[in-house]
Amino acid sequence: MVVGGGLAGLEVVTALAEHNAQDILLLESGPGDDLAHIHLSLPQDQATEAVFAPENDPWFHRPWESDSAHYTGISGLRRRLGGRSLYWHGVVLPLEDWALSAPWWPSDVVADLTKSWRGGPSLYERVTGDLRKWSFLTPSSAEGVRTFGGQDFLPLPRACRHSSGDGRWEAYTPLARWRRADGGPRPPAGVRVVCEAEVLAVHVHDGVARGVLVRDADGATTTVTADAVVLSAGTVESTRLAVQALTEHGSLPEPRLGGLADHIVQGFVVRLPATAAARVPEPGSYYVPADPVSRSYLRLDVRDTAPGELLLDVRVTGEQFPNHESSVECVPAPALPWRTRIHAALHPQDRELVAAQRETLRAFWGHLAEDLGLPAMPMEFTVYGDPARDNTRVLPSRTRSQAVGVPETWTSLLGTEDHEGGSLPLGQTLTSRHEFADLPGLYAAGPAVFPRLGAANPSLTTLALSRRLAAILAGAG
Repeated sequence: MVVGGGLAGLEVVTALAEHNAQDILLLESGPGDDLAHIHLSLPQDQATEAVFAPENDPWFHRPWESDSAHYTGISGLRRRLGGRSLYWHGVVLPLEDWALSAPWWPSDVVADLTKSWRGGPSLYERVTGDLRKWSFLTPSSAEGVRTFGGQDFLPLPRACRHSSGDGRWEAYTPLARWRRADGGPRPPAGVRVVCEAEVLAVHVHDGVARGVLVRDADGATTTVTADAVVLSAGTVESTRLAVQALTEHGSLPEPRLGGLADHIVQGFVVRLPATAAARVPEPGSYYVPADPVSRSYLRLDVRDTAPGELLLDVRVTGEQFPNHESSVECVPAPALPWRTRIHAALHPQDRELVAAQRETLRAFWGHLAEDLGLPAMPMEFTVYGDPARDNTRVLPSRTRSQAVGVPETWTSLLGTEDHEGGSLPLGQTLTSRHEFADLPGLYAAGPAVFPRLGAANPSLTTLALSRRLAAILAGAG
């Protein structure tokens, strides 16, 4: 049984079917009648609005509270089959060697990801190869370096493909292998999908996870049994289910799990005049890899905007360290689900990272303005976590009215990058085989299982680990 039909859950289910596993049940809390990626079904500006103005998205749902501005705003789930895999931009970067180093990640997991898996290529190599066949993804080194603003940029690897003729595109989702010609779902053989099934709790019997308690669209509750349960409902929801089960099992001294982390992301957008266009890389996405000192990678997106003008979206994505004080907490009660509250806290090293990222952005803008012959307008940031200067600054409705040559800074609140993870780490809460150490029969998938996030976007690692878990469950790994 797999709980949650997002990127991780769908990849687990699809990989299990490829191992010829039978009687696989996928439970999804939202509907399953629209499987299209938003950038395929909507024009560019409307798709961006759907991400950054989720009040207009009927599938947006936030089942938690927060004691700060973090994990509010656009932080939440997309309750539909496909989940946030239908919203992401397809960035596929492996976790950096320094993030995968001991003692954080179990050595056998790292070896499977980076060296060899089941006697063949590593998981990273296999997944990247499959994504390359599906999309226009090519090795970034093959396309050359763009030196711009004093930095050497590589093309950003993205698992995306364009539709014919209209300029729209989609990022990879396991549902790409599920869709019928009419766009509806066609699960692989051996897989049953039940949508609009809200999982309230893990069912534990004799110290072993034996299934889940489900509430259907009519409000009726049913216990559904299974030999193994995989939590892949998003980091916070999976952790909430784990906290409930471990608390009732007597494995937690208090109903909370720490280690919750997200990427620390800051940036600026600037409109460039037509006179600068010839000296800017062609429209696309580029990056400068992260190193163990900066713990951040620099990303540059170049977009066409008003006639003759370009819009630059520049950002740094960095690692928030695992922190016991940053946690998912629940309030035990007879009614299910338990109320869930997020506490987001920064480690002192994270605050140093925030300051260093801002210096990186200021230095890049200084070089950029000089190269393009623009006035070096000052770049000002407000306090980190200011909801008035969050990543909704990149909305087209804002950038269209922005003055040319004036950088507009922004900072993502924690929880708003859809990269949150770390609360169910492998080698700690989980064994290196993805099973809860204190609750046999219960497993987890997705970024929640990362012992350390690194700077890279989590999707490539999520796909790789989902395949690893499927092989373990199928008895093939």
